[in-house]
Amino acid sequence: MRTAAGWLDRRLPYVTVASGALGLALTGLGPRTSPIVVALILGGVAVPFAPRVAAVTTIVLVLAGLIGSARLEAIDAGGARLQDHQRIDGRAVLQGRPESGPFGATVEVEMASGIARGGRLVARLRRDERFPAGAKQGTEVRLWGTFHRVAPNPAGNFDYAAHVTRRGLAGALEIERIRVTAARRDGLTGAVDAIRDRAETAIGAGLSPTAAAVAHGMVLGADEAIPQSVRDDFRDSGLAHLLAASGTNVMLLSALALPLLIAVGLPYRGRIAVLLALIALYVPLAGGGPSIQRAGVMGAALLLAVALARPASRWYALGLAACATLALNPRTCAEAGWQLSFAAVAGILLLAPSIRRWLDALPKAVGEGIAITVAATTATAPLLAFHFETISLAGLAANLVALPLVAPIMWLGLLRAAFGQLATWQGPVGVAVGAANELLGAALGPLVDGLVRVAGLFADAPGAQIGLSLRHPVAVAFAYAVMAGCVVATARAVAGLDTTASAAVAYVRRLPRSRRALLLSVAATAVALLLARGLSAPAPPTALTVTFLDVGQGDATLIQHPDGSAVLFDGGPPEGGVARLLRRAGVGRLSALVMTHASRDHHGGLAEVVERVPTEVLLDGGDGTSDRDFRSVVTQARNRGVRTIKAVAPLTFRAGSLRIEVLSPPPRLSGPAPEDPNPRAVVAVVSSDGFDLFLSGDAESEVLLALALPDVEAMKVPHHGSADPGLSDVLSRLRPEVASIPVGENTYGHPAPSTLEALRDAAVPTWRNDRNGSVRLTVEDGGVEVRAERGGAVESEP
Repeated sequence: MRTAAGWLDRRLPYVTVASGALGLALTGLGPRTSPIVVALILGGVAVPFAPRVAAVTTIVLVLAGLIGSARLEAIDAGGARLQDHQRIDGRAVLQGRPESGPFGATVEVEMASGIARGGRLVARLRRDERFPAGAKQGTEVRLWGTFHRVAPNPAGNFDYAAHVTRRGLAGALEIERIRVTAARRDGLTGAVDAIRDRAETAIGAGLSPTAAAVAHGMVLGADEAIPQSVRDDFRDSGLAHLLAASGTNVMLLSALALPLLIAVGLPYRGRIAVLLALIALYVPLAGGGPSIQRAGVMGAALLLAVALARPASRWYALGLAACATLALNPRTCAEAGWQLSFAAVAGILLLAPSIRRWLDALPKAVGEGIAITVAATTATAPLLAFHFETISLAGLAANLVALPLVAPIMWLGLLRAAFGQLATWQGPVGVAVGAANELLGAALGPLVDGLVRVAGLFADAPGAQIGLSLRHPVAVAFAYAVMAGCVVATARAVAGLDTTASAAVAYVRRLPRSRRALLLSVAATAVALLLARGLSAPAPPTALTVTFLDVGQGDATLIQHPDGSAVLFDGGPPEGGVARLLRRAGVGRLSALVMTHASRDHHGGLAEVVERVPTEVLLDGGDGTSDRDFRSVVTQARNRGVRTIKAVAPLTFRAGSLRIEVLSPPPRLSGPAPEDPNPRAVVAVVSSDGFDLFLSGDAESEVLLALALPDVEAMKVPHHGSADPGLSDVLSRLRPEVASIPVGENTYGHPAPSTLEALRDAAVPTWRNDRNGSVRLTVEDGGVEVRAERGGAVESEP
């Protein structure tokens, strides 16, 4: 007992920061009296054998509870006076960049005037509307709309109301009108906004949209523009942490700046001061999220310890970081990002040194990289299972392969950001800065593209992820306890191997450097060959194949011929990840891309397709639309040398062995496009080797029955299966053998019961994406074989 008390007394600073973090976390997670209750319990237990520690713990817990309560009251004060369905009219400052989603574009705002002044809200536009040009972080806008409290949904996969509360947001503002004013934030935050704008411009200059978005995410934490399919690849490959600013960024920033500071002759204390200033600037520049806050506090604490010639404790720095981040918002501890960030660092501190000792024969940088990767991956696995119900089995290998790319990307991006601050200089200096930035961009682009490729390869690997759900915090705690037991047991089991392992390491170290390099090269080559074999892209199908791709509530149909031809009709919404699905289907090139009409759930995913998949011909079904997103895809295709053809009937087009016959729409008189694009969507029949496929976009029976409809083997049910009184007549004329409904989770009631009934009455076996996933038709020997990702046909449903 005395030994334990003495051990605790010697570590009183650690106990203090741990108590502070615990008190703040308890305030954010439960009743605000929780820290007091826990203080009384812990104090009562500790008093008999460690009175000093008991007193400190009790006092710190109570003080932390009071600080946390005061902070929560300040956070909630701005929106406390707002009522549900209340009209809002006032100026607001955007707290980030608008993000597009399936239910409209959103952005967090802080109200600067009106009844909601001081409140933080999530502002949302109506579906298919966009924020004005120039709306970015720090921009002031005038808003008119209606305020709504977000209803809790604890039973759903994601409780959005809880997320909003943890972010310190009072609720949602449904925007009816928005106007950008001429004002911007002033003071220190305004200066940071200006630095960030120049940095983003410089980092992305000359890069492809995807590469620029990934670079912005890695260097500045600005990941809003990263395509959803790329996000999914990074998530499934275990590389998602690279897209958020974190401890790696702070470490690499210091590693980049320190040699430069030494080179200019700055004294020791001066170098520490400059590094502290750079970290203080970088944290808000990179978005100020929990991960970068933690990294900034830890980095500053360790630098200060070095400057003061005090022992530098990473555990103490981690405790300070927890206190600092929770003091800003005690509810942050419930966020997945906060938990994963701290779990990763704790795992590195606990496990990495032991793992590194077993890798002593490897070069120091390689060994440390592997040790850190293994430790962080292991430590975050239970939390990933809790928050996302999956664990990436490819994460460890993917992180090791990506390791050589991360530091160069960060350093090049940081240098480009620094040069961006000098972009306004005139004369020879400005020219030199511009030239240097172009050279850096020429190196940065291929590195980022390579990282995106690595993420895609590992995301596509068989068994890259497994479903594992830990539904309760107790299950997470139990998982960590089991892992700790396994670590201890493994350490004891291999203790007897230390002599053998040390002898092996010593033998390798005695080898000449050239021989060690040869051994490492052989091992690396063997691993690379194994990875290349396991991660090679799938081959195109050997038979005519039609795939109704699962892109959520949207529409995308892929037709592939054994001669290598591939045609894509539409691409679903941006979040559908159609480019990723094309890659997984073995599509390296598109013979034709058909944009049936201007609708987000049809053309939203095609910008990424045009950027990432070489395309020969684009059939433009825009019908004169002024939709900016649709027109930008067409413009992007033309800029890449893609031949564009107006998709107007009558038109017959060949893509290899595939014949595309456009039946509708007919030409129309010049003038503005119709308000409803659906009736004039492209209706086409794709034919090859005696097989006919009917595709109608969102055109329904009112249009279709006026056309010369042929007998077909397969069809896509029009307009996501919406109610259509004339569908039975359409089916009787087409007489399809198979049908598929392109539909995802939606609020429209698609597919309508009457549509399912018409398909059942016509005895057409029918699949639907929301229940079956992607549906694949293979045409061989005059027959059609249907395979779905899950489930069977639904034609017999009531």
